[in-house]
Amino acid sequence: MTIWSVGLDGMRGYRVMIEANVRTDKELCTIIGLPDTSIKESKERIISNLYTLEYDLSMKKITIQLSPSDKRKTGTGYDAAMVLAVIEQLLETPLQLDEHTCVLAALTLNGRLESFHGMIPSIQQAIELGFRRIILPAIDLSFLGSVLTVDFVLIHDIHQLLQYVKGQTVFNIPDTKTFDVIRDKEKPNIVKGTDFAAIRGHEKAKRALEIAAAGGHHILLNGPPGCGKSMLADAFQTIFPELSHEEMLEVYSIYHLAKEDFPFSLHPPYRAPHHSSSSTSLIGGGTYPKPGEISLAHRGILFLDELGEFSRKTLDMLRQPMETGEVSISRVRQTVTYPANFTLIAATNPCPCGYHGSNDHYCTCTPNEIRKYQLKASGPLLDRLDFQLSLQSVQLTHQKPCEDSKTIRQRTTIARKLQRERYQNNYLNSTAPSELLIQSSNITKQQLDQLSITCFDQKWSHRTQLKIIRIARTIADLEGTSEISDTAMEEAIAWKKEGSQREFIKPS
Repeated sequence: MTIWSVGLDGMRGYRVMIEANVRTDKELCTIIGLPDTSIKESKERIISNLYTLEYDLSMKKITIQLSPSDKRKTGTGYDAAMVLAVIEQLLETPLQLDEHTCVLAALTLNGRLESFHGMIPSIQQAIELGFRRIILPAIDLSFLGSVLTVDFVLIHDIHQLLQYVKGQTVFNIPDTKTFDVIRDKEKPNIVKGTDFAAIRGHEKAKRALEIAAAGGHHILLNGPPGCGKSMLADAFQTIFPELSHEEMLEVYSIYHLAKEDFPFSLHPPYRAPHHSSSSTSLIGGGTYPKPGEISLAHRGILFLDELGEFSRKTLDMLRQPMETGEVSISRVRQTVTYPANFTLIAATNPCPCGYHGSNDHYCTCTPNEIRKYQLKASGPLLDRLDFQLSLQSVQLTHQKPCEDSKTIRQRTTIARKLQRERYQNNYLNSTAPSELLIQSSNITKQQLDQLSITCFDQKWSHRTQLKIIRIARTIADLEGTSEISDTAMEEAIAWKKEGSQREFIKPS
């Protein structure tokens, strides 16, 4: 008989089989199966709880095995399962736990079941792995919503746990308490950022941001200092659709693993790392891997201000996550995978002084300096950006009225709802597989032929052709049409042509 629990490789869970052996020998408790320090210290909690249950451990050697043995185990969430595995050997009678039941709980020295770091993703992965019954500490699980396929068993202490696994009636189960990390962070959905109505001019940029928010497209803003790049990026989060409940739990789990604060709300994350950030902090990693900024921006926005000041090596590391929506981090000890499905908005100056091509200021940079600065973002990275816009400063006397963020967010929310209904999955137009995109976009053969001719004339890549279709599909969703109109296709091509006109300086 074995006890089952759940381990985590990044955000991916796997079954952990826990076995114990108790034999007459010198008193000792050993845990094997690549445990970390916190699990090795569990032997003191295990022995203390066994004494609490009045088991005689004199001349008993206890060996606990965590399988699979080649995966590194971390955290205190195996405490209760390990105690049950030992008790089963001491009783010499099987406990009423089958392979569809898992135990997720830490223990105190006096036998109280407690929550632990990584508990939320562990519960989610236990459900994904097909467990039908999950034994947990007495916590409030209302944040999970309705899970009809799983029976949650909430236990207060080791005495009640032993009664339950023996098949006895458990009396006096206390009222559940709210999971501490959720209770402390629970906040109303307050949208931060600059309202679009407060931004003067930049109508083209606002239109591009609306399309990007609706379809999850990446965007680059290029312009001189003070033209409004950072303000537009700050306003971008105010038109971003809210997360679904499942997406919110996924994002919260990532922050929980990274030990970062995140309000328990439906507002998507907004991350803006400094340009001096290392590649490890941006992508994730470390001796014991943890999520980086791109994973903390999952389902939300990653804003890279001063793109030209980032190292080229760091920026090129974004290429694979932007395509796959996840990042795999390999270390000697382990390999982990974290989700990284973010929307990138980047801002950069055209040169080190910021005034190349400006009509108002004189550029003091040499051609080689300008070229080196512009090439910080490599061609493959720029090819993954859907919009590349050049901005100019706008006078304060610009009084043309514009929509507020709430109105625009209503349109982007409707557009995303249409995408989820179309793809029958959590895909957006920017992330849907190419075959599924073509099949469900209702694009005509005539439009495809015209697009092929245009891309051949412009020498655009196959990825660019797909991106144009993705943008056109998003424009059609904002219009509320099931088919891609010729107007939507023309607008998508026009956006790409504008990005292709970005000037590069040849070396002297």
